Amino acid sequence: MSVLAGLNLVDDYYQFARLKSNACRKGHLDLSNETWFYPTSLLPLGIFKMKHPEIRVTRPKDAAVCNYFDIITGHREIMPGKSYIPIINMPKREDERDKALEQLNDFCSTRVGGKTAFLYFIGELVDNIYEHSRFSTAYIMAQKYEAKGFTEVCIIDDGISIPKSYENTGIKVNSDKHALELALMGMSTKVDKERGHGLRSSVRLITEGYQGTCFIVSGNGVLEANNYIGKTFSSIDEERVYSGTLISTRLPFQRGDVNVYDYVE
Repeated sequence: MSVLAGLNLVDDYYQFARLKSNACRKGHLDLSNETWFYPTSLLPLGIFKMKHPEIRVTRPKDAAVCNYFDIITGHREIMPGKSYIPIINMPKREDERDKALEQLNDFCSTRVGGKTAFLYFIGELVDNIYEHSRFSTAYIMAQKYEAKGFTEVCIIDDGISIPKSYENTGIKVNSDKHALELALMGMSTKVDKERGHGLRSSVRLITEGYQGTCFIVSGNGVLEANNYIGKTFSSIDEERVYSGTLISTRLPFQRGDVNVYDYVE
């Protein structure tokens, strides 16, 4: 059984949604009883904290968790040998993106299936942000978990969402969930239709090549995919909606390189 079988990215996203909802109601982000954060909850939480400086924050009582929260959300540069990269803020100009992604070079040197595979799916997901989302802010965070044997990567943008991207090109979608289904079928939002397989190929590489898990939320549409459950599409309630797109992956440590060309279209 996969090392990821008992780990649920949906639950980690719901942790963020719960904390955000409570903070919006009370004007207080209470993290005092939180015992751990994975990128899927920490990255959107850090962004929420940055965008709402007026909300009072109570930091975690656990000293190690508190220190981790402060390092990651403080945008400090990565120190040599660390198992994480602090939040990368993607520049608005696409010609500056490669410079921003240089922080991943050292990080992807071991146990991530090789530099080619690791940077391929991240590059494809970042390409989608620049080509379709019309974002104001976009962020990436990655963390290796030595004891658990996996790497987690989370990518977020505050753009128009996958459903809205389809609507803007005249493609009818019945729901946000339906939009994700179209995206995983390879339906392009480009007028010339010459390329629409980036997300589909990336999810295939993650789930089949890495034997990992992929989680996407865009609007109120959700995809959870791995080789145990296949692809599961669903809708979430208003309190858990993400205004933009969040894509999170968990990749078991790899002994060798993953062959990208077995999975791309």
